[in-house]
Amino acid sequence: MSNESKGTGLLLGTLVGAGVGALTALLLAPKSGREFRDDLSIKCSEWVAKGQEMAAEAKTKVADVATRVNEQTSTLVDRSKEMVSSAASTSKDLLSSAESSAQNKLDDVKDMNDKSTNQLVNGTDHNSNKPMN
Repeated sequence: MSNESKGTGLLLGTLVGAGVGALTALLLAPKSGREFRDDLSIKCSEWVAKGQEMAAEAKTKVADVATRVNEQTSTLVDRSKEMVSSAASTSKDLLSSAESSAQNKLDDVKDMNDKSTNQLVNGTDHNSNKPMN
């Protein structure tokens, strides 16, 4: 059972119990028909006013909760967007750095290969630049 159902049930039970109690008190009181009807009318008016007051209070509380939930949801969505944007930016930066590093290493390997090839073509030892025998 949800909290809302419990609250509604409690409110309804309170109103019904109070109404039954008031009606019982009026029925058991030794009064004339006219006095009884007047008292009954007054008590009914009081309970209707109390019910309307409680309903207005409940409506205000529900509106407040809805507003807070909406604000919190909006905040969470904004934070999530910021986190995703930050992660995407960081990933892009890391990828760019990795590409640059890989390209530098590839260039180094190509330079070493070209050097070795030139030394072999020229007949020199690539470590000492001395002619090979």
